[in-house]
Parts: sequence; structure tokens; C-alpha cells
Amino acid sequence: MIYLLLTKYFFLGRRNLERVLLIAKGSVEETKRRIERLLTARGMIPELCLNKTLEEFEDIWDAVNYVPLPKLNPTDRTRVMVTQFSEQHMDKFTILSYLRYNFLVGEYRINFDYTPAERFILDLKNVHIGHLSKLNPIVMKKAEVLCSEGIGTKIKGIHILNAPAYIDKFVYLLKQALREKVANRVHVHDTYEDLHKHIPKEILPKDFGGDEMSCDKLNDSRLIIIISHIKSTAENRSAPKISRGTCRKRPASNMFLRHFQADTGLKIRHLGRSGNRTRDLRAEVVLRTQ
Repeated sequence: MIYLLLTKYFFLGRRNLERVLLIAKGSVEETKRRIERLLTARGMIPELCLNKTLEEFEDIWDAVNYVPLPKLNPTDRTRVMVTQFSEQHMDKFTILSYLRYNFLVGEYRINFDYTPAERFILDLKNVHIGHLSKLNPIVMKKAEVLCSEGIGTKIKGIHILNAPAYIDKFVYLLKQALREKVANRVHVHDTYEDLHKHIPKEILPKDFGGDEMSCDKLNDSRLIIIISHIKSTAENRSAPKISRGTCRKRPASNMFLRHFQADTGLKIRHLGRSGNRTRDLRAEVVLRTQ
């Protein structure tokens, strides 16, 4: 019961509501529907989102860099999420652990990130045809449902780099787990210059011909914050009693807000501090999403 109450507070706190309201383009009714779908989906697909621990992700951290880029895509204000596979530790990769870690980062971003939509980059440089056997279409479909219907993520594009000879088989499996609208947004790029037509090099890591630091360095800097988030969640889950201070425990660092304000020029104001805050935020969201 304590864990359920803490989970409810985590997803119904001011920070979460503020960001879901932004994704819902300022609609209070749509915000309520999104929160309801999120809590319902978490209960229906517990294998992807419940009871996460530090120990279960140690192998996936060796096998994969999964990192949100610090700056928003200036063309459509999307957050770009990069997946880069390791050359030496792919034997540790499992699709379930990978997706559970994806949703862990997503939960962190629900409370700290300001962005209406996302783009995903998949670097397949170190992926071989034998790794396709690790893909489970059923688990991938559940992840798509939790992502789109539960969290309410708007996917503007999936960009595949360093495509191997068997890319048709990989794309086929990927599209089986996606809605038709999203499946039509899968792009296979032959060169980094082709990727730059969709995502400018100014925000991309050096690995992809960009100006940002490498994926390894970005991932290392983000892991410190994510580990802090996992520890905070675990401590709250095992807390003997609920107090206001315990429920509000959050990682101290917000790795998204500074870049969001710099990219958009918006000064985000928290809800509930005055009677006009909701109306003001709605106006700002509408202006940015038109």
C-alpha cells in the first residue's frame, strides 16, 4: 500500500502534471486522460515498468549507450534519444532489460524534461544478424503500447544509422511493433550527412559527425543522475512511513531544463503558485506547438 501511494504521488505530483499538460497542448481534460492511461498501462504491463533495481541494469549499461541529447532539435523541438550498441558486450544484451531501462529514463524525463515529442537514433554498427534472435515482437509491441498510449510519447522519427546488409529484416521486425503512422516515420540513412537533413549536426554527438561530445561521455554524465533517481525511487519504495519530505525526494540535478530554456527562450513557471499559472502555461504551449 505504501508503494502504491508513493507511485501515485510520483506520477501525480506538480512536476509531472506540468509536463503532461505541456504534452497535451494545455488541455486539462487531455491531461487527465493521459495520467489515467499511464497508471492503467503500468498496472497492465508490470514486466516493463515496475520494481526496477540498480543491479538489473549493470549488464545493459555495458552493452548499450542509451542517452537523451542535451539540446532539443531546433526544427521541431523534439528530444533526440540515441541508442548505440557496444562492440564487445552485446552478449549481455536482452530486449527486456533494454526496454525496462528505456522506461526508467522515460520516468525520469516525465518529471524533469520539457518536450512535446521525440526522435530516436539507432546506431546498428555493432549489431549482427544473430542478435535479431534477441528481439521479441510481443515485448516490443507491449513497449509501443506503453510508450504511445501510456506515457503518451509522440514519435516524430526513428533514424537508423550504419545499416547492415540484413536491414530489411530488422526494419520488418521493428515495424511489426509500431503503429502504421509511426512505422512510416522510420528512416534508414546511408550517411551522416543524410541524417543532418533531419537533425542538425550542432546537437549531434561526434560519433555521428556532430559538434556535441561523444555518446560515451554523454552516457557517463547521464548515468550519475539516473543512478541517483533509481536510488531515490528504491528508498521511497522501502520507506516505513510516508511523509511529505519522503514523497518529494528527487534527484537534485535537472539535466534538461537549462537547455530547454536556452533553446526556446521560455521561462517555465510551476503550476499552482497563482490562479493564472495554468492559463499562462497553456498560452505558452499553444504558441510553441502551432
